[in-house]
Amino acid sequence: MTGPGFVIGTAPQFDFGKTVHSHGWLMLAPFTWNEETATLQYVYQTAAGAVQRLQMSEADTGLRVGLPDCQAISPPRQDEASAAVRRMLNMDWDLSVFYAAMRAHAGYEWLERERRGRILISPSLWEDLAKALLTTNCNWAQTVQMSRRLCQLGAEHPTIDGVHAFPSPQRIAAMDFDEMAESVRAGYRNAYLRELAVAIASGRVDLDAWLEQDSDSLYKAVKALKGFGDYAAGTVARMYGHFDRIAIDTAAHAMFAAAHNDGVKADAKAIAARYESFGEYRGLVLWMDIMRHNNSAI
Repeated sequence: MTGPGFVIGTAPQFDFGKTVHSHGWLMLAPFTWNEETATLQYVYQTAAGAVQRLQMSEADTGLRVGLPDCQAISPPRQDEASAAVRRMLNMDWDLSVFYAAMRAHAGYEWLERERRGRILISPSLWEDLAKALLTTNCNWAQTVQMSRRLCQLGAEHPTIDGVHAFPSPQRIAAMDFDEMAESVRAGYRNAYLRELAVAIASGRVDLDAWLEQDSDSLYKAVKALKGFGDYAAGTVARMYGHFDRIAIDTAAHAMFAAAHNDGVKADAKAIAARYESFGEYRGLVLWMDIMRHNNSAI
């Protein structure tokens, strides 16, 4: 990592690598992961309108955050970058209660031992909602491509060709719909994406208020959006610290068949029943099982 930077202190229960690989989001623009240097990069647009790269890697005393496009880091810029990083890596989650609860479940000692439980998310709920929408009713390769094309509609980095920040809802709301749809090529999701962007840009949907809601309220608010069903609402709730919702998709079915059902696909009710005993953490435990199954070497 080059350029100016700073270090954020981390809790003993925090694991950068496990958090980065806790979610497929690391494969979606504007995230990039450099396996060789174990560096996570995210391109974002600052409050002042600048587009810059944000790089994260482990340091001896915590997490190093680099801003390679800056000659110097002012206190306001550091505060903004620090807030974005803490949010993306859910650094402020206290997992001690979760770990204590898991000690009552045989076979789940690995969660605490491996410091698992945090989930990589985006710096904004808008971006997470948009990406969750792009995971519905399609395979992962399609999600990656749709997200890449959507990201190309965002503000461009001034000196690096092809690097864009994620577009704001105002940008998507202001675009001609046919132009946006042709660019993103997300099928029926184009209309839902545009409707979501317009609702946020107009103030009809206040995402800051959503962040203060309890699990039931957030789940219902997301599910009330067109194009967002139980899976998408449960996914978003889980990313924002509400773990009592089960979100079942093809990845959940694949994991459950391989890990719990002798390779035989089970229905959603059977999967939900298996995780019922985890109570308020059922959604997080299911997701950790999925990610461990997908990333067994991590």
